[in-house]
Amino acid sequence: MTMAAALLPIPATLSPASAEPENEESAPPVAVERITPSSLDEDSTLRVSGEVTNTTGVSVEDVTVRIRYSRNAFTSRDELDGFASGEGLQPDSRGPKKEFEGELKPDGTIEYSLSTPVEDLELGSYGVYPLVVEAVGGDGELLGAQYTFLPYVGEDDKDVEPVDLAWVWPLMDDPGRADDDTFLGEGLHNSVTAEGRLGRLLEAGAQVPLSFDVGDEDLVKELGLNEGPSEEAEDPSPEAGSPSPDEEPSDSSPSPEESGEPRDEASASPEDEESDEDEDQDGGEKERSPERTEGIPVTWAVDPGTMDDILRMAAADHTVVEDLSEVPAGSDPERNERAADQAAQVWLREARGVLAADAVVASSYADTDLASLLRNDMRTDAEASLSISREALRRSLALEADERFALPAEGLMDEGVQELFSSDGADRFLLTEEALPPEPWIDTTLTAEAPLPATGAEEEGVDPFALVADAGLTEVLSMPSHGPGESALALQRFAAETAMIAGEDGGKDRVVVAAPSRDWDPSAELAAGVLKATDDLPWLSPERLDRVKTPDPDEWEDTRQDLNYPQESYGQELSSTYLGQIEDVSRDVRLFNSILVGDSDPFRPSLVRLESVYWREREALAGATRSLVSQAVQGRMEDVRIIPGEPVTLASRTGITGVLVANDLEDESVYVHLSIFSENSERLSIGDYTSSFEIAPGAKTTVYVPLSARINGSTTVHVSLQNADGEPISPQDTMLQVNATGLGTQALLISGIGLLILIAALAPRALRKWARRQAAKAEKNEDGESPSAVTPRDEGAEAGDGEATGSETDERSDGTEGSTSRDDGSEEAEDRPDDDGDARK
Repeated sequence: MTMAAALLPIPATLSPASAEPENEESAPPVAVERITPSSLDEDSTLRVSGEVTNTTGVSVEDVTVRIRYSRNAFTSRDELDGFASGEGLQPDSRGPKKEFEGELKPDGTIEYSLSTPVEDLELGSYGVYPLVVEAVGGDGELLGAQYTFLPYVGEDDKDVEPVDLAWVWPLMDDPGRADDDTFLGEGLHNSVTAEGRLGRLLEAGAQVPLSFDVGDEDLVKELGLNEGPSEEAEDPSPEAGSPSPDEEPSDSSPSPEESGEPRDEASASPEDEESDEDEDQDGGEKERSPERTEGIPVTWAVDPGTMDDILRMAAADHTVVEDLSEVPAGSDPERNERAADQAAQVWLREARGVLAADAVVASSYADTDLASLLRNDMRTDAEASLSISREALRRSLALEADERFALPAEGLMDEGVQELFSSDGADRFLLTEEALPPEPWIDTTLTAEAPLPATGAEEEGVDPFALVADAGLTEVLSMPSHGPGESALALQRFAAETAMIAGEDGGKDRVVVAAPSRDWDPSAELAAGVLKATDDLPWLSPERLDRVKTPDPDEWEDTRQDLNYPQESYGQELSSTYLGQIEDVSRDVRLFNSILVGDSDPFRPSLVRLESVYWREREALAGATRSLVSQAVQGRMEDVRIIPGEPVTLASRTGITGVLVANDLEDESVYVHLSIFSENSERLSIGDYTSSFEIAPGAKTTVYVPLSARINGSTTVHVSLQNADGEPISPQDTMLQVNATGLGTQALLISGIGLLILIAALAPRALRKWARRQAAKAEKNEDGESPSAVTPRDEGAEAGDGEATGSETDERSDGTEGSTSRDDGSEEAEDRPDDDGDARK
């Protein structure tokens, strides 16, 4: 009962007469915190309560709080805007009031509560009536006012046809990372907590209490996070698309109804379920998605890029950089290491359970600027954003989105974007009214369904159509809701807008799509209140978006203009200059991918994140983020490297040296080509070696290279790693110095050979000399004379020339025994008695 009472008030808007608070804590002069009941009839009692705050800076005497209203209902939705701004006609009928005697000091507050039977207001028939709650001082000076609305169903509301309202509930955020491991601030970490934006949206959309406590579970194991967020998703299979083990199995594949319209298994009627059970009993193994058992059906609009960011945050350690917008140009941002985020783990656990019970549609990865990519001939990137979206959802949420639905960025698309989505299997497009504006003569709210021209990429027999979100409801849902009384005003305006739609003469069977903006940040009270009001308000009928049936093409009414891509949107697209800078990074990514084993492309999500519409008006931040990605690519390529060694010394003509190559990548095998060449091939040549090889993650390998030197000295050898096409993966070669010193042995060998030749040439002469001496000794022994008695002349006579021979000259020069010569050249006798009569030589 307490929750119902909190949701009964139906909101209003903030009047310019009320001072807008400077922050969420400051209170306006008049705050309307509750209006009950949500829909008035003649038997109701209107109750309005809230607070008055003295914001004047001086004391105020005798404050009076009163109600003014009009007995004339609004005639169009446009009049609601005028009245809410305070610029429309001012109501002149007086309602209940309450006087407070005494002094209200500055910043002092008083609580008020006003009530009156609705029949005393003398309202007319069904419609929305203006209501003003104001506070005045004793001197009649207006302290503040709030402008809001009174939806009234009249005596009999059976004449009002309820409007089908389909909710698109966003779970989206801005790109949270640069490269895989680097987060751009703490925003996403805070958003997934119970009080954070995504935490509040998840719990409000679930419409059941969620547990954001970690508990005793091993969430890393339970969610399969130990496989790593960068793990390549395999082809879809029953296991790949199934929820976590503690959830019921899911099957998001649509099956045709008898009418030919596709439907989701989760929307099956009891009769359909019985039929499916019969099929299962016949041998089929068909799985059905769990269906929501309570609350309003919602269609979850998710950004797979956001889900991927949350998964990475939950899986392992990561880096968080400070606000890049405040980092001076050329400076490196401060980096903080963070452990795996438990809040993200809990959020994923709860999201997997909740989203499995509802329809899920997905945007392109990180809400890619598809129009700009296609306009700049980057279709490959555009197609990649769609394919990696499916992989990201399988990894993060363990489910698949309804592929029939497409969510163009900002709800706008041109023919090229439509054709891209159609070729990917989509035929239902969630657009804004700016994309398909009503014809000028239309003055009522149109049904959301609208035909689209075929592009030729659709499947045969499929007629594409749009589901147009109501612009008025989108604006109402974006109203402030965190300050005092703001959620009540927004809820009251939501009730008034929907009541006006239902009261229009717009024909029957209309469907209105309520689609908040992708960055919707409501208070918990507003988020839960609009869903509760959808069920409580008698002029609304909840509807599932995936169950909206379209009429036969021949029955389409020509009430909307042709598909429109606003002119200003062209100027807001990512520029060709910016995309060219991304292509520069993409070339480095391609080079890195060329050495990876298999079809791994780990930086593709990073590049697609850089192509998000988020960067359209954030050029400086985009440039800083792009630099982080580029640095990460270069760093990963440097992880595949040659480890420099000591200079090589050759002690002989040939030798072998080892080149050590390391792969420091932790999750990728690489296949590289080793290129080695000598700076002077005449001095040092390179032999055959293993030039191409694979290295496992975190491994090293040594390549043995034969060397051959021809000349002593130092030679530089260039060593580099290349891909299979011969492109170097590093801008600089590794230098290896080779010193050849073994050539001195060859010189000694040559000298030795020369010495042997000299010895061989002189040996015969030495032998002849030795032979003559031996002969002389033998002759002396026979004749009793000294061998030296033979004179040179005798030898010369024996030689037949009568002159001294060369041998004689040699003997003399060598100092051998023989005849002596006088100074005058005459010869003495060889045997001459000495004074003592002895013979001398």
